[in-house]
Amino acid sequence: IARAVFEIIRSRFEVTCFLADVREHCEKKDITHIQKQLLDQMKIRSNFVHNKYDGRTIIQNSLRLKKVLLVLDDVNHGKQLEDLAGEKAWFGPGSRIIITTRDFHLLRKNKLHETYNVEGLVENEALNLFSLEAFNLPKPSEEFLALSKEVVKYSG
Repeated sequence: IARAVFEIIRSRFEVTCFLADVREHCEKKDITHIQKQLLDQMKIRSNFVHNKYDGRTIIQNSLRLKKVLLVLDDVNHGKQLEDLAGEKAWFGPGSRIIITTRDFHLLRKNKLHETYNVEGLVENEALNLFSLEAFNLPKPSEEFLALSKEVVKYSG
């Protein structure tokens, strides 16, 4: 959903960045790598980012006068928000920061302006979506029905 919203509204902003799988990237690399990705996507030189504090300063100084669209996908820790999107003052007027997370408390703790909770699919809807993606069929064939149900059940 976040990617679709990003693609629809990105033309309204001066600079844009979609950072997918923040949680996963933070587990594999440190936050400075992700800060550099953010700056690179926004066409800002990132070779002066040697630590997270440099990254925070460069992000803030480079974007504070620009209308920014930033999507942080799958955030799981408040420090990630602090190091990538700090405060409202880091970004120019009209900027939008979209954060996706599985941890609603993370959003409440950081006093975000507005939240939207996406409800999961019911079992039949999830099964049909899986079938469309996996088999290019609206419903799984009898041959794969049991296995498909297990996959959907496992994915939550």
